Amino acid sequence: MFTLASDVERFLPLIIIVSLLLFFGLLILIIIFVKRRFTSLQIKKDEIDEAEAVRQELDRVLVPIEDENIQKAMAEDEAAHDEQAKK
Repeated sequence: MFTLASDVERFLPLIIIVSLLLFFGLLILIIIFVKRRFTSLQIKKDEIDEAEAVRQELDRVLVPIEDENIQKAMAEDEAAHDEQAKK
C-alpha cells in the first residue's frame, strides 16, 4: 500500500512550487504595505516643462564658440543671409 513517505515524495514538487509562490507573494505584499505606509519611499513625479527640458539639454550639449575668427565669419554669414532674406 501507500506509506506517508511515498505520498510526500509524490507531492514534493507541488509542495515546493506552492511554498515558493506563497513566499514571494508574501514578500510582494510586505513591499506594497511598506511603500504605502512610508511616504518617504514613494516615487515623486515632478512636472517638467518640455521647452525647459529641451533648453537644458541644448545648454548641456552645445559648447559656446570662443574663436574670434569663427565668430566674425558667422556674423558675416548671418548678415549676408539677412540681406538675401530681405530681397
